[in-house]
Amino acid sequence: MKKSWFIYTAIALAVIVVSLWDYIYPVKIIDVHLSTDRFDYDDIIVDHFPLTDRGRINWWLSQRDMLKKKYSIPSGQEFVLTVWDVGDGYLRDSPREDYFCFPDMTSEKNCIEKNKLLKVDARFSDKNNVNFIIGDNKYIMNKKDGLMTKERN
Repeated sequence: MKKSWFIYTAIALAVIVVSLWDYIYPVKIIDVHLSTDRFDYDDIIVDHFPLTDRGRINWWLSQRDMLKKKYSIPSGQEFVLTVWDVGDGYLRDSPREDYFCFPDMTSEKNCIEKNKLLKVDARFSDKNNVNFIIGDNKYIMNKKDGLMTKERN
């Protein structure tokens, strides 16, 4: 009896924590990098990004107007926007590490660890589709009706 009560309580607590995750730890935009060497490739550095694929896509859909107004990204109709995890913050480039560096920064610490959280790709595809790439998963959203299909990379 006590075991089952403990299990039900743990499950209920886990469900509450997962459902409130976005409110407990809202996504924090650390920095935005506009493309300088790659046309229409922009980058966002974030902290506390949603854990699920659906949460990540919903974050983009709910924030795209704000990103356009505040940061002017994406800059065109055809674009690639990558969301990166801030990790340990900006680091100095090292030949032994797998870092992604930002040429628009003049500081010595202009790299982050490569931890891509979301890639939004709206180029070279049918003009009515937006591709969301999260890990090995690819989601294709039709702009007209909002229908989403999932395919493996």
